[in-house]
Amino acid sequence: MKARRDHLPADARAAWSAAIAGHLDRLGQSRRLTRFGAFWPFGSEIDLRPAVAAHPDWLWFFPRVVSTQPPRLAWGTEPLEKGPWGLMEPTLAQHFLPPVQLLLVPGLAFNDQGHRLGYGRGFYDALLVNLPEGVLTVGVGFEAQMHLPVPVEPHDWPVQALLSERGLHLLTADG
Repeated sequence: MKARRDHLPADARAAWSAAIAGHLDRLGQSRRLTRFGAFWPFGSEIDLRPAVAAHPDWLWFFPRVVSTQPPRLAWGTEPLEKGPWGLMEPTLAQHFLPPVQLLLVPGLAFNDQGHRLGYGRGFYDALLVNLPEGVLTVGVGFEAQMHLPVPVEPHDWPVQALLSERGLHLLTADG
């Protein structure tokens, strides 16, 4: 799945990332959201920087890896610095649960039930199961990554919606 995403043309990925930023803008405005969990792009991942730049009035929280065993993220705002795996992470991350209204969840592939194929370390599964009720969880990526078969294990936790360049697709009544 990573190779498939890597082979998508860079100019198309940039245009799709901009379209996703537009959909996110409309979603945030329509629901009056101001606190978002996001991630900085790594490799050929979707680039959420256009959405972040378009809304300096929104509060953006980013993950920092604080433990691999057990998998645990902490969350903080900018400034960001390069972490041990080359990911951009907040310099100060003091929240184990992001204080957000909407959490954007990365993945290599997503199925129609909101399960995702990640990088296999379990960080987001450990987070999703512990999020407070009321946080909208949205799997975000390119349409080429959506509606695909993915392996599902007992510890996997689905997102409530999918967001791609084609728009938002709610998967549950919670959205």
